Amino acid sequence: MADLVGKTLKNPRDHKDQYYLHRLVGSGGMADVYQAFDNVRAVSMAVKVLRRDVANNPRFYQAFEKEAKILEELQHPNIVRLYDFGQDDHTVFIVMAWVDGLDLKQKLMQHSSALMPDEVSAILMPVASALNFAHQMKIYHCDIKPANILLQNNGREVLLTDFGVARWASERTGGGTVPYMAPEQFTSATVSPRTDIYALGVTVYEMLSGGQVPFQGNPQSPGNTTREKIAWEHVNAPLPDLRQYNPGISEPIVAVIEKALQKDPSQRYATAMEFSGAFEEARGSKWPAVSVSQTILQPPPYAPLPAIKQTPPPRPSTGQPPKLQPTTSKKITPHLYARSGERAGQLVPVSRHGLTIGRGSNSQLRLLERSVSRLHARIIWTQRRIYIQDENSSLGTYVNGQRIPSGVPIPLNHGDVIQTGYYQVFEFRVR
Repeated sequence: MADLVGKTLKNPRDHKDQYYLHRLVGSGGMADVYQAFDNVRAVSMAVKVLRRDVANNPRFYQAFEKEAKILEELQHPNIVRLYDFGQDDHTVFIVMAWVDGLDLKQKLMQHSSALMPDEVSAILMPVASALNFAHQMKIYHCDIKPANILLQNNGREVLLTDFGVARWASERTGGGTVPYMAPEQFTSATVSPRTDIYALGVTVYEMLSGGQVPFQGNPQSPGNTTREKIAWEHVNAPLPDLRQYNPGISEPIVAVIEKALQKDPSQRYATAMEFSGAFEEARGSKWPAVSVSQTILQPPPYAPLPAIKQTPPPRPSTGQPPKLQPTTSKKITPHLYARSGERAGQLVPVSRHGLTIGRGSNSQLRLLERSVSRLHARIIWTQRRIYIQDENSSLGTYVNGQRIPSGVPIPLNHGDVIQTGYYQVFEFRVR
């Protein structure tokens, strides 16, 4: 395809020149990626351009359009954000957020040894959160690999990208990259969230092994090509022991990776968050490492804390959310916004009957994380205002980083951050 450096693409809505293609940064079988300057927003963008030699093929155009539609649905802090999709003359393009950094594959190539478990955790957690959100939207990535995990700002922000071969739940099969594909992708079986969990397991294996994937196409394996040999190994060969590459890795971590890489999908972790949680437990972490983008407030140690006043001190007026107004106002529609965890990116409404939070089947906001108690907390809506109350949970409920006393209703203000369990973080909002 001709190099488009120096060309400015028009906004598909008002047809004004907007996206100046500054430099070519990558090429694939279907598209080229440019770093561009957005003349309206005055920021850098990533512009993915459908190659002209395949643009007239309806199959490629539909796949490109589908990627844009999927990204439009996936608004999550750890998924690269879509800004635009359109066509300027014969140039079809997608505009995404520009990530200033490197991808995980580049990091592994630069790294001379295996990553430490805490370094793996800082990448695994946000990717698991992004996948969990996509899976709840009935979207399966089908191409999880280090090259599709971007590390921005020296790794302090982790972003999942490239949904080019993603599948909706209604679709039967999915593509992928051979060393990371699950057995069911080679046998044309139905893909599921566990397909992505397998690929994520291969990625974690690679991080912990110093850049080695488990199945590499052994010359003795059946098959005429490397691809066929790797496919046979995914479906039939036992998982090579991770400790041959990293003798110092702990037995519990090895067991977690082995479960994620089971041949039978039903034997793998059911959700990406379950995988991430098991890894945290195996590495002996009391509190998980997180990326800045998740903005999780870490709970303090379990030392006694000062009593929380029933009426919090007034907040500065500049730049702060407004206080909750009396609940008699018809305009109040309170809800929880999930910052991270199983419901990341979702809004959970709070009804006038309140809201119960926990792992039990009767909880109105049910969370499957093992550190969440069966009945963990309760939100109470009274005529005066809205409160949260911890229900004697084992791990405690935290508001703005401070553990609240059990059984005592604590008033909530717009913008308060609530944490239940290790990963479940919500922001209370009134709109």
